[in-house]
Amino acid sequence: MILEVLRISSQADSTSGILFDITDNKRKFLCYTVEDEYRATKVMHETRIPSGIYELTLRSEGGFHSRYTAKYGSDWHKGMIYVNNVPGFEYILWHTGNTDESTSGCLILGDSQTSNLVQADGFVGSSVNSYKKVYPIVRDAILSGEKVLVKYVDFDDTGDNEYIAVSGNEPVISTSPVENKVSRQQETTVYDFSKDFPKWPGTVFKLQSPMMKSEDLKEWQKVVGLTADGWFGNGSKNKVLELQKEFGLKEDGILGKITWDTSFAKET
Repeated sequence: MILEVLRISSQADSTSGILFDITDNKRKFLCYTVEDEYRATKVMHETRIPSGIYELTLRSEGGFHSRYTAKYGSDWHKGMIYVNNVPGFEYILWHTGNTDESTSGCLILGDSQTSNLVQADGFVGSSVNSYKKVYPIVRDAILSGEKVLVKYVDFDDTGDNEYIAVSGNEPVISTSPVENKVSRQQETTVYDFSKDFPKWPGTVFKLQSPMMKSEDLKEWQKVVGLTADGWFGNGSKNKVLELQKEFGLKEDGILGKITWDTSFAKET
């Protein structure tokens, strides 16, 4: 399953968006969303997460989980929808609320929406009803063993920055939706997460002293066109930075699960 959070209005105090299910090359509307605002430098409780591709799982611990279990019952609630491996953020969940005052980087779901040009904090209504519709869709997919991905797209940024759109089972990275004035063509790269590729070994590779070395790293080096020596040196770091820019991920030069998986999913 692939979902997409399409951020359509980034304002000073909040971000308004739309949540779609885009599995199987179809675009199905699920609900409206509200998040914190964009900030180049994170401010606690006042910053949305970076755009990118993340895996969703169920988190069955913490205060939200306890409250939602009590509210909805343990037969229905099996854990909070949890956005994994967000750079610089922890415990990013999807839950109910009305404005960006209800969230600290998390995603708020709703069946109606007031423009954040009108209401600075943004607003979604009928949040509980929306949550009751969206949660079982995600929950059942995860519990069935299906990999569930979500792509956060900064759609309202139509400048020179690259953005990532997702279609069906294949996340597609492309240039700005504005037509390329030089080539007058839109460049696209396809990513297939359904194919078999080496599982992330669970090690976060980064440049350090002494230098990290791993047999697992050789598989990644081969697929990205590096000499497969297993050492994570400057060449590997620079390749990670290059790929992270291409993927629309945080450019930190660290090879973690998202960068690893997307490297292997890229169709050549």
